[in-house]
Amino acid sequence: MTTDQQTFLRLSVIEHKKYDEIEQAMGIDRLQLSKWWDELKVDREQLSKIRQIWARKGFKIDFWEFHKWYTNAERKCHYCNITEQQIKILIVNGQIHTKRLTTRGKTLEIERCEPNKSYDETDNLVFCCYWCNNAKTDEFTVKEFEVIGNCMAEIWKNRLNSK
Repeated sequence: MTTDQQTFLRLSVIEHKKYDEIEQAMGIDRLQLSKWWDELKVDREQLSKIRQIWARKGFKIDFWEFHKWYTNAERKCHYCNITEQQIKILIVNGQIHTKRLTTRGKTLEIERCEPNKSYDETDNLVFCCYWCNNAKTDEFTVKEFEVIGNCMAEIWKNRLNSK
């Protein structure tokens, strides 16, 4: 991806600028911008998804700092180590029983390790499964929850190996 294409994505997806504004800012005609819009669909959708999460959580940190954390953080639950792929397998096999599956549980969530710290410190953020996030709440420290996470990891391992 070129620097101009990155700038285009930033202006269109992150800053929600209109084509007229982008044309003027970049000095690139609308036809080229339209081509990039189509060519960069996958990148655009991924960036948009991350932006929606950033905006929904109301992060005060810079979007690009959050983006860097989000794209580089390990994609498994910090406590029980389950991955989104393993969650999908359990769902397909009928081994997930939560009634909330329509709204939570299919993907990893963003968790604050230390609840007294804000979401605006990336060193305090981890990915977490719905079940660990729900159980840990703001009550337990990371160290205290380690025992519970290990127990949950064993349950997931047993379910994954049973079919």
